[in-house]
Amino acid sequence: MKKGNKPLLIGITSDYEQEKTGYHARFFLKEAYARYISDAGAVPIILPSTLNLPVDVWSILDGLVLSGSGLDISPDCYGQKRTFWKNTLMSDQRVKTEMDLLKFFEDQRKPVLGICGGFQMMNVYRKGTLLEDLPTSGRPVIEHQESSHALEIEKEPVWLPRDVPPVNSFHHQGIDRLGEDLEIFARSPDGVAEGIIDRRLPFFLGVQWHPERQTDHPLSQKIREKFLETASEKAGPEE
Repeated sequence: MKKGNKPLLIGITSDYEQEKTGYHARFFLKEAYARYISDAGAVPIILPSTLNLPVDVWSILDGLVLSGSGLDISPDCYGQKRTFWKNTLMSDQRVKTEMDLLKFFEDQRKPVLGICGGFQMMNVYRKGTLLEDLPTSGRPVIEHQESSHALEIEKEPVWLPRDVPPVNSFHHQGIDRLGEDLEIFARSPDGVAEGIIDRRLPFFLGVQWHPERQTDHPLSQKIREKFLETASEKAGPEE
């Protein structure tokens, strides 16, 4: 996918691991995220979770992917107290960086795709809340970790197929209160939100599953196609 003769540049947020004995602090990203973008002809740009990154650096990007993480967003970010202590929390600097990125891309009306933890971050950014741990939430839920499940498309965008195969599932948190101006377009059979969208923007969409791990899935292909198509339209022609 190109803008004129130049490939699209897609920023992908990275994870952050603090310095510990014998190891330096590091940023890292699972290869599948970058390959999901590069296999479609765009260039993945891995973004470090660095505070105060100049905005003019972000302006060269044509779209944004918020990647997932094995870490939890702190309940402090959505006005709640922490009650589930099993998982490590995402670093403050990653949360701050992603919130700033979301604001910038929303203001620029450039496409944003949130995946798993990125899906949850989009909801928190819009002042929504999360269920800190689905299995202990008191709600009857199916298995959502290291599994797959059916997907029920409710209010699909017209460009998404409706009847689709099961999707993968690697999460223990989920949306509780939906964020402002967001709609749920897909759920798992137990009612947990799996897809959110802001229809006022050209492309502001999040999915709880991992399309980059199921690249042959019709939803993975269609979401990537529409995301990059929107990025190309926003980028405009290049001289």
